[in-house]
Amino acid sequence: MFGNLGEVLNVVNDVLQGKLGQAGNDGGRFIINSTVGLVGFFDVAQHWGLPKSDGEDFGQTFATWGMGQGPYLVLPFFGPSNLRDAPGRVFDSFLNPIAYVDHVPTRNELYGANVLSDRAELLEAEKLIRGDKYSFIRDVYLQRRDYLINDGQVEDDFGGADYE
Repeated sequence: MFGNLGEVLNVVNDVLQGKLGQAGNDGGRFIINSTVGLVGFFDVAQHWGLPKSDGEDFGQTFATWGMGQGPYLVLPFFGPSNLRDAPGRVFDSFLNPIAYVDHVPTRNELYGANVLSDRAELLEAEKLIRGDKYSFIRDVYLQRRDYLINDGQVEDDFGGADYE
């Protein structure tokens, strides 16, 4: 369900980055999964030929517009970020449909459930951490952001070849 709500953010950032085909895909996913998929509890759209993308956010949009990443930051309660992505989170929050739920206890419960869902997705990945935890998380975060910003087209550090 939270992934389905995230499609709204994806569509806006797809358009701002000039990815109109991806915006159509993500918009179609939102409409199909919000209706046939019972408010996003089921990902019906993937079976109808609309694959889930890696997602877009304002940090990626700022990068596409030429803004440099700046220094690496660790934000309390939010985790790894950088000087470009941190303000992007503020803009992202305005496009989060949960923010517009008027009933405060319900809105807080939805935010809490979203945090738990995000954390649960990271439990398996946490087992992969080796060596210095700070350096490992920093490097993984920065590499992942580079991968997302470049839509999977990253340069191989060892041979200079591009891999997808």
